Amino acid sequence: TTPTITASAPSRTLPPAVLVFHDGHSEEVRDYTIADGMLYARGDYYTDGYWNKKIDLATLNVAETMQANASRSVKFTLPSSPNEVITRP
Repeated sequence: TTPTITASAPSRTLPPAVLVFHDGHSEEVRDYTIADGMLYARGDYYTDGYWNKKIDLATLNVAETMQANASRSVKFTLPSSPNEVITRP
């Protein structure tokens, strides 16, 4: 008999990160890259309403964004230097 090989990699979906803006509204993003002062969010148009979105970090209330994600136990990290790039997932 031929052995059956089954790949059982668990599909773990990360909870979305929340972005809180200076004007008070918030948005959730699942997949993003942060570079050069911009957050580039990748979405699924059919579930998120966009394919790609470019958000200037200067429009975010960073303290509120960090606090909102910490309270949801979501890791949200900003670059610590100009040449650092953050990606998620």
